[in-house]
Amino acid sequence: NIPISKKPISIEQLKNAKELFATSTAGGIMPITKVNGALIADGKVGINSRKFHKIYWEKHKDPGWSVSIDEILIK
Repeated sequence: NIPISKKPISIEQLKNAKELFATSTAGGIMPITKVNGALIADGKVGINSRKFHKIYWEKHKDPGWSVSIDEILIK
């Protein structure tokens, strides 16, 4: 139940963010604390990044949410 939007943003908007993170299927949630050397907020990992990181890895290890490559390869 977290609202999201997808739109282009500027470097200045990134630098002025309260919190940033990147995500990928392989890397999970990766906090971003600097943009071009400028600290984001106080330069510490934000509360949402921590929360999403925890949830991601809990789900990653949950057999009900993940599938092993061995399970989908044609043999």
